[in-house]
Amino acid sequence: MATIETRERRDGTTAYRVRFRAKPGANPTVETFETADDAVSFASLVDRIGGEAAKLKRSAALNASRITLPEVLEAYILSAPDISPATANEYRRILTRSGLERDFGILPVELIDKADVEKWARHRSAEVSPKTLRNEHGLLSTILGHALSRGQVPVNSAKGVRLPKVDRAELEILTDGEFLALHTAMTDRYKPLVWLLAATGMRWGEATALQWRDVHEKHIDVRQAWKHDEEGHKRILGTPKTRQGRRRIETTKAVIKALGDRGDEGDFVFTNTRGKEIVYHTFHRSHWAPAVARAGLDPAPKIHGLRHFAASYMLSQGADIFEVSRALGHRDIATTTGVYGHLVPSRTRPTAVHAARLDELRARQVEA
Repeated sequence: MATIETRERRDGTTAYRVRFRAKPGANPTVETFETADDAVSFASLVDRIGGEAAKLKRSAALNASRITLPEVLEAYILSAPDISPATANEYRRILTRSGLERDFGILPVELIDKADVEKWARHRSAEVSPKTLRNEHGLLSTILGHALSRGQVPVNSAKGVRLPKVDRAELEILTDGEFLALHTAMTDRYKPLVWLLAATGMRWGEATALQWRDVHEKHIDVRQAWKHDEEGHKRILGTPKTRQGRRRIETTKAVIKALGDRGDEGDFVFTNTRGKEIVYHTFHRSHWAPAVARAGLDPAPKIHGLRHFAASYMLSQGADIFEVSRALGHRDIATTTGVYGHLVPSRTRPTAVHAARLDELRARQVEA
């Protein structure tokens, strides 16, 4: 276990010393650093790969380039104009919380080898889920891939590293009866929103950003969605989640009519009681969760489950996978098949077919 000590120099500056054993049983040795961050990073490296290996890497670093992982990430962000400021900040946060910046931050990228990545992954797998680890490893691979394309590393050392498998949980799809019970139990003000989510498979951020100018007689144009700002704190209107998110969703006149009286073109279709945009957490706490409880649904479905409800029906009725993928605004067909496996290809208009079915359910509900 490496320890960090501080020592005041005669000139008033502070030296940071990392004390460790190069080999088990050997006498302690010391490496000195100018900054606390460098000392912490080196101590972490010692604990992760051992004192002797850490010393060798530090020695090699003196003769290597000084381009580090965080610097390559910044270069990658600058090279990709399609990366939004919010996404760039999320990449930086991932680099920090994953321990990659801590473990590799002082190393030139050319000294990060496959064994280093494997040890990081092994340690990290005890802290986070397989899915989170894969996302973090994916960012590391992207960064090293960028460095490789610029001739800064000989290989992408993240490639080929084996990671824990992600066991995709079986989707729990609402039945028709469960959906009708949930809709009946929902606060009247938000019944049209729940119906639209279930009828079209729109994302929450898209539906709550919908304005009347994008609502037509038998279709809806999805052109915007709620997103986080650069700092990840404030919600702002932006483009949909994917490039394919800008789309036209075919539906029925009945679904459009169920949205209520038409407002001004720039008004939001759905608002809270104060006429403001609907906030997810407030809606979930004050309306969704109580409705789920009143409907007696166990396990409790998520709001995103309405998207699964719509998609699963479209696919089970033989809707063409490409059309369903477009209707949902997925990045590509692989995303659709990865989430929904029961596919029977045919050529239909999936959202219109599903919406017509919900129209029939509404009629049955009224008759009851």
